[in-house]
Amino acid sequence: MSLILTLGIILFSISSIYFLIKPKPGFNSPFLVSITTLVSYILMLEGSLLIGNSDTGLYWTRWAFYGLSCPLLIYEISNQLGLNIKQNINNIFLTALVMITGVLSSVSDGEFKLAFFVISCVVFAKILYSVFTSKSKELSRIAPYMIFGWSVFPVIFLLSYEGYNLIENSAAAAIYIALDLFTKIIFYIHHSTKSKIEVK
Repeated sequence: MSLILTLGIILFSISSIYFLIKPKPGFNSPFLVSITTLVSYILMLEGSLLIGNSDTGLYWTRWAFYGLSCPLLIYEISNQLGLNIKQNINNIFLTALVMITGVLSSVSDGEFKLAFFVISCVVFAKILYSVFTSKSKELSRIAPYMIFGWSVFPVIFLLSYEGYNLIENSAAAAIYIALDLFTKIIFYIHHSTKSKIEVK
């Protein structure tokens, strides 16, 4: 488990430096998302807030830090889709709520765990509806990140120790790293590359 978390630290250290040196024009959300995720991985490796041991413990802080990074991501997605400010603010708030209920679900048991998870999924469905009903031409580029990235997180949550403990922590952590790479690094690089092509 420590090896996987160390890999996350290395990956997001590199991406944080990259996004700091090559910031996007305007608000540098790539750097903020990357550095927030880096802190999350460091905290998980340090382990003082871990409930239990590294192999079967509860890494609830992952979802707390997603509550910081994912609203920044949905802000970027909403902007790229051209959603109005009301829709953007709504998506930011809803994304934070998804992660808060994720934390509550991860530390709860029985019917309370399920109740918080269902609430989280309902709120997440509202975010997806906002994204996929957009008329923007950017939707075709953003859709894969939502379908194969964002939508996979709750599935892994259910399977992991935070949910119903159907897969080992190390397997869940490896999948989370792949999802973080896809949704937080490749997404931003893809967008910046596309923007440069359009400028040319």
